[in-house]
Amino acid sequence: MTTRLSKSLYSKRWDTLRSILKELRREAGLTQMEVARRLGRPQSLVAKIEAGDRKLDICQLIDYVQLLGADPVKVMRRLCR
Repeated sequence: MTTRLSKSLYSKRWDTLRSILKELRREAGLTQMEVARRLGRPQSLVAKIEAGDRKLDICQLIDYVQLLGADPVKVMRRLCR
């Protein structure tokens, strides 16, 4: 089986991940500003991630998900369904 790497910021999987990240942030009771403060980054970065204008590499994703109090492995399983 051949699988192509997605080049687009606008893939179905990326949309799903963005939704999961927003959901996790809200479940954690955090605003974008609070997440940004904990990351030591500007709020605009969190907004861009949630809007789909900025992607995270795998290491950043793990840190981001853990910051939200979630299990990165469970998030990856949700993406692979």
